[in-house]
Amino acid sequence: MKRKILVYWPLALIVPLATIAWIHAWQSAQQTMPLAAGELTAELARAVSYGLVGSEGKVSVGATRADVPRSI
Repeated sequence: MKRKILVYWPLALIVPLATIAWIHAWQSAQQTMPLAAGELTAELARAVSYGLVGSEGKVSVGATRADVPRSI
């Protein structure tokens, strides 16, 4: 009996940890859902304010992130 415990104790630790890691990876892979409406409109508003989207349909060359003032 002592011999079996010495042989199988690593399995008793590795199998549950591997199962937990697999479940965690599976659940985090499913979290790539589309943006909510509030987040989507905020991203669109940022793009419009940076000049990346305009009424004429072409990208403004002068508007970059470097042009946006940074708050320190």
